[in-house]
Amino acid sequence: MSLSNSAFSTAAHSYASSGSVTERKTLSVGYTPDSDDVMNFFAWEHGQVVLPGWSTNFDRQCIHTLNLAASAGLYDVVSISSAYYPRVAEDYWILSSGNSVGRGYGPVLVAREPVEIESLRGKRIAVGGMTTTGCALARMYCPGASFLEMRYDEIADACLAGEVDAGVMIHEELLHYVQMGLHRVCDLGAEWCRQTRLPLTVGLNIVHRRVGRAAASEINAICRRSLQWGMDHPAQAVAYARNFGRGCANRFVEMFSNHDTLSLPADAIEALRVMFDRVASLHLAPRIESFEVIRE
Repeated sequence: MSLSNSAFSTAAHSYASSGSVTERKTLSVGYTPDSDDVMNFFAWEHGQVVLPGWSTNFDRQCIHTLNLAASAGLYDVVSISSAYYPRVAEDYWILSSGNSVGRGYGPVLVAREPVEIESLRGKRIAVGGMTTTGCALARMYCPGASFLEMRYDEIADACLAGEVDAGVMIHEELLHYVQMGLHRVCDLGAEWCRQTRLPLTVGLNIVHRRVGRAAASEINAICRRSLQWGMDHPAQAVAYARNFGRGCANRFVEMFSNHDTLSLPADAIEALRVMFDRVASLHLAPRIESFEVIRE
């Protein structure tokens, strides 16, 4: 796992206690370089909204790296795959703001040539991390396939080169693959929504329990304020987000930074219960009986 020096240095910071905001000097935040996450955190990271009493260090990593970092407790606030949450549920609460919810879309399974998903049984499917929601969905809908882990932004090229039979597109790759001439085998997010009649809560914003419940509530509030500022000032926030990803910022932000992201709705929470049950049944994560969503 490759993490920046800032992630390691902030992780080493100790708490005076698990009490109020003023007792904590530095907060570590990890999020993906996707345009939606960049937009979500823009106002907070660039001082447009402020969390009094905190000095905050921000770090960007791909989602698989962030999942592993969450297991190591390297961030106080971190974006992770929803399918991975049961592995860190003892240490993190879910924030109601900053989550990625797909309504009729999500990670996409693609191939070099048009194929039916049933034909991928026993074939090689590349995933951007065994810990990702995209991989969990592929395991649900492509039983019997062989899964290979590689960098998420190298999967499309591997498909085109015939190194793998198919690949799961995550991050902005799930929009960019069309420009590379790949063919959609299955929109795994759309299939989830069709089968469950629920949205796909694909990514979560979580906060470490060590900060305490009162601070967690304040952190959720600033996440919501930061996103709202970005939604109110897209000329600045989305323009900055365009510096990241695959040049699909406008569409990606529209898909994953919206009113569902401001406050996790009831049907998205129900979708999490279904996801957690399914990944437990697939032996991808431990079974959890309950979870808490932090609100202000």
